[in-house]
This record gives sequence, C-alpha cells and structure tokens, in this order.
Amino acid sequence: MYMNKLPKTYCRKPFDTATITPTGRMQLCCDAKHDFTFPAEKRAITEFKNLDEWFNSNYMNRIRKQMLDGKPLKECAACYLAEGENRTSTRTATNEKYFENNSDLLEYSLKDLDIKFGNKCNLKCKMCFPFASSELWKEWKDLGWNSKEKDPNNDTSWKYYDDYFEEDYNWPNNDVALNNIKEHMKYTRLLHVTGGEPMINPKMFAVLRYCIDNNYAKNIILEITTNATKIHPKFFDMAKQFKQINLTVSVDGIDKCYEYIRYPGNYKKVYANILKYHSWIKNSSNKNNSLCFNFVLQIWNLHQLADYIKTFNKLSIDYNQIKRSSLEVLFDPTFMTFNMLPQELIREAVSKIVALHKNGDPGVQLNTRYALDIIQGAVSRPIQSDQWKKLKQFVNAQDTYRGINIEDYIPHLAKFVR
Repeated sequence: MYMNKLPKTYCRKPFDTATITPTGRMQLCCDAKHDFTFPAEKRAITEFKNLDEWFNSNYMNRIRKQMLDGKPLKECAACYLAEGENRTSTRTATNEKYFENNSDLLEYSLKDLDIKFGNKCNLKCKMCFPFASSELWKEWKDLGWNSKEKDPNNDTSWKYYDDYFEEDYNWPNNDVALNNIKEHMKYTRLLHVTGGEPMINPKMFAVLRYCIDNNYAKNIILEITTNATKIHPKFFDMAKQFKQINLTVSVDGIDKCYEYIRYPGNYKKVYANILKYHSWIKNSSNKNNSLCFNFVLQIWNLHQLADYIKTFNKLSIDYNQIKRSSLEVLFDPTFMTFNMLPQELIREAVSKIVALHKNGDPGVQLNTRYALDIIQGAVSRPIQSDQWKKLKQFVNAQDTYRGINIEDYIPHLAKFVR
C-alpha cells in the first residue's frame, strides 16, 4: 500500500547504499548509467577521505532531492525501461524490500555497501564485458577490440562508458581505497559483493577477515554472487561468523550449453560445488541463510529455461520459502537478446515452460509464471537488421580465437551464426 504513495522516481539506493564499480568509481547502483554532467566532482573511491564524503556529496544530495521531487534521472534509464515492460527493476525491488518494515522516505545514512573488487575473473562469459572480467579484458585486447571504434558492444555498452579499458581495475590494491571500505564496516549492515569472481579475490577475503577480527561480522548480512567454479578453502568457516549469508550462483545453462556461455567453465565441477553450497546452507544452524540462482536469458539459452527451472528450483533455499530464482533478460549487447531467435524456436521454448508449469509444484509454478511474463514483455522489442551480422562477426572471431565451435555446444543454433 505504501509503495503507491511514493514519488514516481523514488529509489532507496541513494538513501542507504554506496556502490563501487570494478574500476573504483562510485555510482548510484550497479544498474546506473554513468553521468558526467558534473565532471569536476570526484567519483573515484581513492579521491575521498571516507565513504561518507561521497554519500554526502553535492551530487548525491542532488540525486536524493530529484527523486523526492519525482523527477526522472538519466542514470536510472535501465529501471525505467524494465518498468515500462512490466518487469521488476532494481528500483522497484529495492523499494519493496525496504518498505516491508519501514515508512521513512527521508531517512538516509550509509548502511549498505555494494562492491566489485576489480574485474578479476576466471571465466569469459559470452554475454559479459571486459568491465566485469579480467579474462575478457585480455581477450578483447588480443582481438583488437579494446577501443571505442572496435569494441563489438560499442553501441550498447551504455552502462559502462567510453575508454573503460583505460580505467584502473587494480584499485583494491590501493591502501586508501581498501581502508575507506574497512573503516566503514562498523556502520555496515549489508555487504553485497559481486565480480569479477569474488571467491578468487583475496581483497574480498581481507575485508571479511577484518570484519571478523573486529567483531563487526555478527551485525552484517553478507551477500555474494559467485560463478561457483571455486570454493575458497576458508569460506565456510568465515561465512558462519556473519549475521546472515545470502549466496547467489550465476548459472546460465546446463551441460554443454553452460560451457559455451560460461567458457571455459566445467559444468560438472560447478554443479558439484553447487551441491556443496546447498548442503552447507541446508545444514546451517542459521535458518536465515539462503541460496538462489541467477539465469541471464539470452539467445544461447532460451531453449534451456524450462530445464534450468526444473533443475535448480529444488536446490534453492530461501528463508521466506519463496524459492524463486533470479531471472534476468539480456538486452546488452543487443545482438545476443533472445528475441533475435526465429519465432518457432521462441514458441517451442514457451511450450516447454507451459508444460512444466502445468505439472510443477508451487515453487516451480512461481518461476514459470514469472518466466512467461518477462518473455511476453520482451519479445516485442524490435531488432535492427544489422544485429545478425554483428552476432555472426562476434561469434566467428571469438570462437576462432578460443579454438571452439558452437556446433559442439549448441548445435541447433549453429546454422544461425555461421
């Protein structure tokens, strides 16, 4: 009920959260478009004496006022787009969660940290960008794609910015930056870490150790998104000392399809690690801990969406017993969106989801209903005629570089991209 009374552009993120990008830039949230309207203002974590200086900057004060006045922000374009297509946005999800137990629009204090400790990653996911993967950064460079003109995603990478190759992804090794984070942990109630891949990043574990050693961990909800290729040998012992653990595993396919999308991941090893995470959380004394899965819907995996729901819904552990895994629709890069597919393949995938819905338990039905809703909302998006050409050029160049062939992974799509 309270949600209906909010200013139409209001979002809780600028009122309680600081987001740090892989290059150490501060921004509104992980989905925010970069805004250089005020280029003279500081934006890097290394430029601030502490995180509160950013949080109380002229820029952030302007953002909060504009939201309270109900005025749209160009930084929030992704959320407005999602809401226009009747999809859940970061904005609506954040507001809904906050106003379950709160009613104060104006309260603001920095309680949540959303951090990417650089772009260190061991995978080169098909739909990802060098901004979030050090391995893709190397590949882009070898392929000569590391410039605005040659970047294959140059017309859709709005959430990044021109010349992101020139940024410093090594910022976590800067003592000033890391100390800024550590010093704020005494006030932090939620620490959300994504990547890159957090489980192979020593700087994340340095911050976790700092929280434990200073007795802050017991007050902090720790959220980590991982690709599950590795489990740090000390993770379980460290994790149990936090107030709550919410784990999200990114898994965008099954078997060979997974291995094509999340190259060079090994599905069997990842699934074995998922079972370890599942067992640990299921047997944990803390019944607030959770495990969920994230699936990015794209041209490569629409045909497996029903199988994904069937496979991973039963492994989800949610303290609310909702058991709905996260499902996102890929829109960047445009040439990998699922609605590039011929209509008969989309209808075939939808039929499998409908069949699963009819025979599924309530948890499965919640996921299938949501999947059908977002497919319907996105399928009408227009596709420009040059997108198939871009897709074919991208696949041929990248797969040749990797020494792989899509026919060995997703054979029914090979004829469309060769």
